[in-house]
Amino acid sequence: MRKLLIGLALFLVVLLVVVVVAVSNLNGYLEENRDTLAGFASDAVGRDVSFDKAEVAFSGGLAVRLSGLTISEDPRFGKPDFLSLDEAYVGVRILPAFSGRIEVSGIRLDAPSIRVIETKDGYNFSSLGGGGKDAEPAPEAESGAMALAIAALEIDGGTIFYEDRTSGDGLALVIDDFTSTGTDLALEGPIAIDFSGRVRSSKPADAGLASDVEGEVRLASLDPLQGTVLLESPSLQPALFGVRLEEEGAIEHLDALRIDVALTPDPPKAGYPVSIRSREARLAGFDLSDIVVDANYRSTPTGSDVTLDRVAVGLAGGTVELSGDVFLGPPGASPFDLETRMRGLDAGELAHVVLGIPADAVTGTLGGDVDLAGKSLEWASLQKSLVGKLRLDVGEGALEQVNVLDTLVGRLSADPGIGQLAAASIRDVVPEALSGDRTPFDGIGLALEVLDGTIHAKDLEIVARDFAIDAIGKVRLDGSVSADGTFRFSEALSQKILAKADRLAPVLGQEGIVVLPLRIGGTTESPTIVPNLAALSGKARDDLKNRAAEALTDQIFGKRKDGEEGTTEEADRDATETLLKEGLGRLLGR
Repeated sequence: MRKLLIGLALFLVVLLVVVVVAVSNLNGYLEENRDTLAGFASDAVGRDVSFDKAEVAFSGGLAVRLSGLTISEDPRFGKPDFLSLDEAYVGVRILPAFSGRIEVSGIRLDAPSIRVIETKDGYNFSSLGGGGKDAEPAPEAESGAMALAIAALEIDGGTIFYEDRTSGDGLALVIDDFTSTGTDLALEGPIAIDFSGRVRSSKPADAGLASDVEGEVRLASLDPLQGTVLLESPSLQPALFGVRLEEEGAIEHLDALRIDVALTPDPPKAGYPVSIRSREARLAGFDLSDIVVDANYRSTPTGSDVTLDRVAVGLAGGTVELSGDVFLGPPGASPFDLETRMRGLDAGELAHVVLGIPADAVTGTLGGDVDLAGKSLEWASLQKSLVGKLRLDVGEGALEQVNVLDTLVGRLSADPGIGQLAAASIRDVVPEALSGDRTPFDGIGLALEVLDGTIHAKDLEIVARDFAIDAIGKVRLDGSVSADGTFRFSEALSQKILAKADRLAPVLGQEGIVVLPLRIGGTTESPTIVPNLAALSGKARDDLKNRAAEALTDQIFGKRKDGEEGTTEEADRDATETLLKEGLGRLLGR
């Protein structure tokens, strides 16, 4: 036992001597070769590298502490340093230090400031390592230059400034408290990088925008580049990156965001599969939930080709799913082909965001299918090239704060002729249907076809408790509406109206149902439904003309008798009645 203790004591003494000798050798090397080290680093980086002081320290092992370290900026991007920091720790392996060689086991940068600048000519870090179009060949290394092998780089509490100078409204971001671990600088074998930080805008107008982010990079190989990239944020604000889909200063956000990107060996062919998940978000005036995006991004010489395998979101109490292709190219060359499926949406909430009407103006559940394609996403091109089909259905609900039937009868009263007669009859027999300020309906159906910048309404149907509306027409992409239709009363109301206004039965009735011709106009934000008084008066004139022609014919030929079918008298009677109808038609304006 005594011998063991003596052996351990001797071992510790030897170890202490080894450490002292290593530290002494290293301190001496650093003191004697300060300029050489700075020059070596400058040659390796391709920029001027300087530091105020280098000394031995212990940080997870033997290390060199560099104080006042700076890496100069490429002159093409300005004067402030590319990198500056108060302290950096360079881990050094002990045994090679005996022979004056430095092998770096790792580098830790404490609170560095790093500037990243993007211009039309590229990034300011492109010339690092002696790269760049103006770089000169690095000088031959002096004999006996130290061997350098860096295993890992860590950044703790750094600040990264990013500036986009490619356009006048480019991004200006700052990443505070940036931390990264595990970056393999040997560039051999698998690479694992974890990072985190807080992104904020450096523009005064966006001072309140900030988001925490974290993520990881996992590379299986560098040649070819293959691996995965993950980015997460508890609440990311798209306005940080210049994406603003909502007006009036609303702060849009995606909560519990996760973005996964796969780096494939052959991106031109395979692209980059992208997966996006978010628990909830506020975008373009919509409150979204359970967001799922599975897409593939592929860069081409003329733009970006995006295949949307599946986009699913919770919206307005229901779900929306979308798939298709979008090409993001130059103006006028961004074709798309998309299919959208909507199920169980709150019609009032959707109408409020899309049409700008009060959220409580309509109730009901909306579903439908929308298939659209076009040659470009720009509005000018979209108006000419958009094609597709839409089918929308709204279940049982109501139009609030409006009584469609009462409004329609009021418009009939504006006509001093047949309109007033019809309105008076309707008001007398169904006053209860005209009371109140809402219009309950059993359903609304809409079938549209888009062609040549115009939406053609192939079928519009509103089925209410007391009436139904059918229409066909057009809705232009500027929002203007032009359609013709019919207003049909229910069978029960029709019988009451026709019993009261028996003389109007030929004008208003069709097989026992009161039918009014309609004109639908206005805009999608403020549509109008009015009776087609011209058509209604025309129908009344036709009835009057037919009755008068029949009466005059009877005066000339007498009452029609049984057994006249096929006789000369019947032919003369019919010819005379036709002539009388034509004459009376010209007289009455038809």
